[in-house]
Amino acid sequence: MDHSAAVSQNTLEFISQLGLSQQVLVTIVFSPDQNIYNVLLKTDNPGLIIGYHGENLSALQLLLAQHLHNQVGEWLNLSLNVNDYRQRREASLHALADSAVARVIASGQPHSLPPMPAAERRLVHLYLADHPDVTTASEGVGRSRSVIISPRI
Repeated sequence: MDHSAAVSQNTLEFISQLGLSQQVLVTIVFSPDQNIYNVLLKTDNPGLIIGYHGENLSALQLLLAQHLHNQVGEWLNLSLNVNDYRQRREASLHALADSAVARVIASGQPHSLPPMPAAERRLVHLYLADHPDVTTASEGVGRSRSVIISPRI
């Protein structure tokens, strides 16, 4: 079921409650094939909303999803993005993974990427899933969890 009107109204209300309504342009796009609401924010000062490595953005996405659940009565798939941050971050993670793969292939030794949130680890795992020369695994606990890239045996 398409809840676009409710998502739009409640997202604007949420942004207003955060005191950002004058600073942010909000666009909401529903992708029926993926069943996800893409909430796109444009602002001249994205750093405050994004936070360190997207931590604020992820927290705001969780809060918005909870707010929408309370208003609509069901959980909706939601992606919150500011000034295309998520696309830039994904490209950065792919470059980091490519660099690590080159190091692993050259040395024959596993390489650990820096700790990252689960969603970012998932992007790295998916990106390298079909790579013929390396495998990936996650190691660590909590905020210290990271992706280990190892040579394929």
